[in-house]
Amino acid sequence: MGRPSDGTPSGENNAPCADDLLAASGAHFYRALVENAGGILTILDRDGIVTYQSPAVRKAFGGIEQALTGRKITDLVHPDDRERIARKIEDCARVPNSEIIEVARLPHENGSWLRVETHARNLLADPDIAGILCVSRDVTDAYRLEHQLREAERLARFGHWRWVKGEPAPQWSRGVARILALDEDKLPAGGDWYEHLVHPDDHGELLSKFLDAFETHEPVTCVTRFRTGDNCYRYVKTYAYAEADAFREIGALVGLAEDVHEEVEAELAVKASEAKYRLLTEQASDVVAYYDAQSRIMFISPAIERILGRSPEGFHGKPITEELVHPDDFPRARKAFLRCVQHGEQVQFDYRFLHRDGHYVWLESTMRRTLGSDGRSAEVIGVTRDISERKHHEMELLEARERAEAASRTKSRFLANMSHELRTPLNAIIGFSDILRMEMFGSLGHERYSEYAQLINDSGALLLDLISDILDMSKIEAGKYELHPETLDVKALIDSCVRLVRGNAEENGAQIVHMVTCGGGCEIVADERALKQIMLNLLSNAVKFTPAGGRISVEAAESGGEVRLTVNDTGRGIPPDQIARLGQPFEQVTTDAALAKQGTGLGLALVRSLAELHGGRMTIESEPGAGTSVTVTLPKVPYCEVPRPLAEETSETPFPGAAAG
Repeated sequence: MGRPSDGTPSGENNAPCADDLLAASGAHFYRALVENAGGILTILDRDGIVTYQSPAVRKAFGGIEQALTGRKITDLVHPDDRERIARKIEDCARVPNSEIIEVARLPHENGSWLRVETHARNLLADPDIAGILCVSRDVTDAYRLEHQLREAERLARFGHWRWVKGEPAPQWSRGVARILALDEDKLPAGGDWYEHLVHPDDHGELLSKFLDAFETHEPVTCVTRFRTGDNCYRYVKTYAYAEADAFREIGALVGLAEDVHEEVEAELAVKASEAKYRLLTEQASDVVAYYDAQSRIMFISPAIERILGRSPEGFHGKPITEELVHPDDFPRARKAFLRCVQHGEQVQFDYRFLHRDGHYVWLESTMRRTLGSDGRSAEVIGVTRDISERKHHEMELLEARERAEAASRTKSRFLANMSHELRTPLNAIIGFSDILRMEMFGSLGHERYSEYAQLINDSGALLLDLISDILDMSKIEAGKYELHPETLDVKALIDSCVRLVRGNAEENGAQIVHMVTCGGGCEIVADERALKQIMLNLLSNAVKFTPAGGRISVEAAESGGEVRLTVNDTGRGIPPDQIARLGQPFEQVTTDAALAKQGTGLGLALVRSLAELHGGRMTIESEPGAGTSVTVTLPKVPYCEVPRPLAEETSETPFPGAAAG
C-alpha cells in the first residue's frame, strides 16, 4: 500500500528524494569525521602546495588551517628536511596510487620544531580528491623517547632486540650494532644469524635459553660471546623474556643485550690469578696461613702436612692453642701475634710446634696484618717454615763457641796466673849465667865455659821477653792487664827507648833519628811500662826489617788533645793485602825464614792492644820496597783512672781530667 495522495500531482512534488537525503547526510558524516579526527589530513597538489588542511592542525601546531592553504609544504618544513621532502613528493606525484611514509620537522607557533610522521598517497587521478592525500601524526614525544633510549644504550653499553615468533632473526637496535662495532644493516637477518654472531662454543647455550623462554614463559639470563666487526669476540649478557599475544600465546621474545666484556675479562683474570696463587700456595714448601683477629685459621696450605704430619682440615676454623706450641714458647708467640693484630707490626718469631708423632719441630713465622673484606676488621697473613736443621746447626755452633771461649778463658787465666811461676826460674837462669860469665867467684878454668855462660844468658833473656809478651797478651785477653797511668815526659821516654835499641841498629848498619815537636815537653798520662813496651816493639820491628844503610825515624807530635807516636823505616815494606793481618796475635808477613824465626808475631798485636787499653789506636801504612810507617795515637788523658798522690806527698792538684771515666 502506498502513501495517501494529497491531491498534488506526483510530478509537481518539491520534497527531496531519498538519494538526495542520503547524499546530504553522508557528506555531513564524513565532514564530521575529518574535523574531529586526531590525525591531520592534508591535500597537496602535484607541486606540493597545500590545497586543503583539516582542523586538527590547530591542536597540533596552534595555527589556523586556512593560513596554511595555498603555501608550499617545503617552505614550511625544517631547512634540513626540505630537499628530502621535495624529492619524495616529486617521486610520489610521478606514480599514481604510490605511497610514501616520511618524518619531517614542522614549526609550532611557539617556535619549537615538532616531528611529524606523514603517510602520503597519490590520488591525483581521483576526481573527488585530485591531489596527494597526507595523513600525519605528531611523533615528537615518541622520537624523544627513542632518542633517549639510544643515548642510554650508548652510555650504558646496552641494546635491545625483539624476535617475533616465526621470524628468522631478531630485530636489533642500534645499541646492539654499536656493541658489536657493526653497521645496523650488517646485522644478520637470516635464520642462521647465531652462526654468524655467536661463538661456536656458545651456540647451544644461547638457543637452549631462548627455547626455555618460549616454553616456560620465564625470563632467562646468559652470558655468551658475540663476534664483532673486527672478527674478535666480546662477552654480552642477554636478558630475555617472552611477550604474549592477544591469545595468550608466546608471540615474541624481547630482550636486552649488555656489553660486559671488560667485567668478564677482569673476573676471568682474577680467577686465573687466584688459581695461579693458589697453585703457588699449595706447592710452596713454606706454610701459608690466613688468620682472623682471634688467631683462628681461615686457610692453611697443604705444606703443613709435610712439616707437621697434620692435615689442613684439622686447623680450619680453630685457633692455635697452648697444647700445640711448646709451653716455653707459647707466651712469646702469643705476644708477637697480638703486636701484629693490634699495632700493625710485621713480626717474626721462632717457636716449637708439636708434630703429630709427638716430637717438637722448630718453626719460624713471619706475620703481617691486613684488612678484611669489610675494610675494617684486622686479619693476619703468615708464612711459616721449618727451621729445625738451622736450629740444630745454631746450637752446635753455640756449643762449639762456648767450648772455645771457655778454653780460651782457661788458657788466658792459666798463663796469667803462671806469670810468677814462669818468670822465677828464668830470672835464676839469667842471674846465675851472669855470675858465671863474669867469673865473680873465680875462673871457670876454660874459655869455652864463659862462652856457654853468655849463650845461656842470651837465650834466657830472649825466652823471658817471649814469655813476657805471651803473658801480657794473655792478660789483655783475660781482662786482667791493669794500667797504672802517670804523667810522663814523651821526649824522655823516647830517648830511653832509642838508647836501648841503638846498639842493635848500629850492628845492622841502620841509623836512628828522632824528633819531638810537642810543646811544653809533650806530657802524656799513660802507663809507663805499657808505653815503653809500645815504643820498644815498634823500634825493634823497624831495626829487624831495615837493611844496612837504611834509616829509622821516630816522631812525636801533639794535636787536638792527642799524641801521635810514629816510627818510620826504609825497609822492604809490606804488601797491601797483608796489612790487615798485622796486629793479630802470632801473625807475621815476612817471607824471610831467618827474620821470621826472630819473633813470635806478638809485637804489633801487643802494640794495638795496649793502645786500645789507653783509648787510642794503631795504623799501618806501607809500600813494598819503600818502607813502613806505624803510628800510635793516644789521648793525652786516657779514660782510665789515675791514682791520686797521697796528701803528705804533694798538695798540687792532679793532672786535669786524669780521673775522667
